[in-house]
Amino acid sequence: MIKSLILVAVLAVLTVCNDAATVHEPAFRANLYQGSIRPGDRLLHSNYYVKNAIPNAVQYQDINYRGNSTTRISYIQATEVGYSQRGIPSLRSGGVNFNHATIRLTSQRGMGYYYRVEIWGR
Repeated sequence: MIKSLILVAVLAVLTVCNDAATVHEPAFRANLYQGSIRPGDRLLHSNYYVKNAIPNAVQYQDINYRGNSTTRISYIQATEVGYSQRGIPSLRSGGVNFNHATIRLTSQRGMGYYYRVEIWGR
């Protein structure tokens, strides 16, 4: 009798704790990675860009980088910081092997974004 009571109690605890053991998928993140960092490259630009949520509005911001005529971009990275708000980074012009780049950060409707943008080159 006591053995069956213990068994029922253990099964009840396992049933309650079953949801705690569920593996959840990580949040969707839209990041931008282009090119590669090679030996001799240096960080040309690094900054954080934030837009707070505005109800029913799609927000965007263009980040313009322009190096001198001998600068060549080798790597561009725009990574979401913190929890995902499903922002969308995109390269609008220039980029790898150019001396300029325009990166557009766009929010989802009614949301914001928080990105770190890095541009590497030589």
